[in-house]
Amino acid sequence: MKYYLQQLMPKKLRQIKSMSSRQRWYELRSSLWVLPAIYIILAVLLAIGAYYLEFGLEPAFAMAPILSTGYSLTQTMYSTLLSGVLTLNAFTFNSILVVLTSFSGQFTPRVLFNFISDRRTQHSIGIFNLCFFFLLIGFFFLNSSMDQYTVFPVLGVLATAVSVINFILFINHATKWMQVPSITTNMKEESQQRILNTLLYDLEAHRAKNKNEVREPETEGEPTIVASETTGFIQVIDFGKIVKEAAKDGIVVRLDRRIGDFVLEGIPIFSYWKTSEEPDLPVNEKKYRNLMYLGKSKTEVQDIEFGIRKLTEIAIKALGNDEPMTAQDAIYQLTDLVFSISKVTRFTSYLTDDNDTLRLIMKDEQFSYYVYSAFTYIASYAEEKPGVTLTLLEALVILSKALETKDKNCCWHYGKSIARNYSGKLPQDYDQITFMNHLEQLSGSVNDKGKFYEMIDDFVEKDLLKKKLVDRRKQEQG
Repeated sequence: MKYYLQQLMPKKLRQIKSMSSRQRWYELRSSLWVLPAIYIILAVLLAIGAYYLEFGLEPAFAMAPILSTGYSLTQTMYSTLLSGVLTLNAFTFNSILVVLTSFSGQFTPRVLFNFISDRRTQHSIGIFNLCFFFLLIGFFFLNSSMDQYTVFPVLGVLATAVSVINFILFINHATKWMQVPSITTNMKEESQQRILNTLLYDLEAHRAKNKNEVREPETEGEPTIVASETTGFIQVIDFGKIVKEAAKDGIVVRLDRRIGDFVLEGIPIFSYWKTSEEPDLPVNEKKYRNLMYLGKSKTEVQDIEFGIRKLTEIAIKALGNDEPMTAQDAIYQLTDLVFSISKVTRFTSYLTDDNDTLRLIMKDEQFSYYVYSAFTYIASYAEEKPGVTLTLLEALVILSKALETKDKNCCWHYGKSIARNYSGKLPQDYDQITFMNHLEQLSGSVNDKGKFYEMIDDFVEKDLLKKKLVDRRKQEQG
């Protein structure tokens, strides 16, 4: 019965209900309506409180005639303040949306969503709503049977003053937020909070630290393949519940798709093996399908690559608009994000239950894949831009110095790829020296200096580097 009641719930509510507490919290925080709705409720409570103060304690305010106004003046004041606050709100948000729309075309459409989901933006919208709804409700509470008002006039003026101050602070916040470094930094921090914390607490808790220590139950026969019933992007997978349910059913589940993959109806999304623990227990495949949510677009609740692609998109758009400094800033933020991923993810594909028994096998993950996602697309658009190419190599050097030894090789691999695919010129000696310095540091991190010297000799033949600079470098190295 409980299962059928859940199926009657809207898909969005079922998705939120199935999430972990951290995932649910991030999803609600990113919704525009939640925080403003709380402020509207506060406005209703404040108006009701003002009503009881005004009409219940009327004699107590007789000693403050300077703050009191008649019914007609109070009604006129509220109608004027109400229209003024509404006009101020409309003007503010209309102007901001026009600016953000132009920013979306210049950088990425996700800029608008990021600004709207920013907590300071939501608080500002909430305060505007609080002031407006308090004035609106207070206006209807005014009663001609009462000659003098004290609480409503004072609170009405205060609400308008708060709205004006909030307007100034909101414009200041929007101006700072729309600066390019702020946009890229905010996107990076949002990805770190939404993705990395979710993975750290919800996924890493079930990852096997050592594949050799995992207890693999005896499986029977070939796996049963389960296909998708709908078309869309895989947005959320409840790994914890899948592990828990698999332990109850005595099965081992293998995911055939990653989060963020696009699937069509009928395409296999997971398969499972029955084990000797519960060989005859029927498996409710629908239950496991409901723990994998498909939607119309990608989200970054669990999709690491999506968070990376947002910054990559800004860098590519900046290159198209001839803004190399914006691209460089995005590259540095990408470097920090990729490094954060390396710190919290062990990249083992086995998830186990509380008894260290294998219950879920994910698609193989490699740290090098995220390095590829971060830098390769930018490099393809910067093949003739020396400044951006040097920044990419510098980013790999910085990342290599911070990574553990086992992950350094991918930085050297992609450094070689970026250098070889560069088709432009390095007109200044300083650029050529910097180019060689970055490659030498990357090769040195994996003790592959021989390959470095082979590469710079090739670059001399291609006329990318000057022979005299290369010879000087070799002499300095002895």
